[in-house]
Amino acid sequence: MNDLRKIAAWISLISLAALLLFGSAMAHESQTDYRAGGNHLDVTSNGKLHTCLLDRKIGIAVESFDKSAVMVSDRGYVSTAALNRCTSDIPVHVSLIPSGVGVLADINLRKRLYVSVDFVSVQPFTYLATVARLNSSRNMVTLDGAYISGKKLSESQRYSFGSSGDAGSAVISPDGRYVAPSGKINCGPYGSPGVWDIAKNKRVVTDDDSCSALFEVKGNK
Repeated sequence: MNDLRKIAAWISLISLAALLLFGSAMAHESQTDYRAGGNHLDVTSNGKLHTCLLDRKIGIAVESFDKSAVMVSDRGYVSTAALNRCTSDIPVHVSLIPSGVGVLADINLRKRLYVSVDFVSVQPFTYLATVARLNSSRNMVTLDGAYISGKKLSESQRYSFGSSGDAGSAVISPDGRYVAPSGKINCGPYGSPGVWDIAKNKRVVTDDDSCSALFEVKGNK
């Protein structure tokens, strides 16, 4: 009986040590927050604050899904790398997606992709998406829910989708292959607009676990 008590005590000590180590690791995990203010952007990382001067005024600060950029206006964005090494007296350049494609909803600088949404109906507000390379406005997809130049508005509205229409309202996968234009990672057969495979120009239909896995970080690519 004494031996069993000793074993139980050791197991408790080992479990406690594991919990403490895990908690310590979580506490030291990098956590960065951004706050817009005029032509400045406050960056708080691991409790430390520094301020970046930008070359134009901004109204928002929303981190992209893959954390490669911060969206700072309807069309503007700044790389997180530039913000991490900025100084308070040298302006950081705000890059812009092309005009006429709507609001920047997500961006992946590593894969040089962005997705924007533009409203086509106001009662209720519904949107169409453009998935394009940086510095281009050509849509890479022609699926239902995508903006297609020359298509009749009435036909486009049939396949438009609900969204907040803001920065962060869409999701590009870290590997740049998939996009959830409404921000809802749903690969069900009836979800609209669902998840799009950019390379194959087709909707993804699979189970929930496999769908979520498409948007997980899988190492450097």
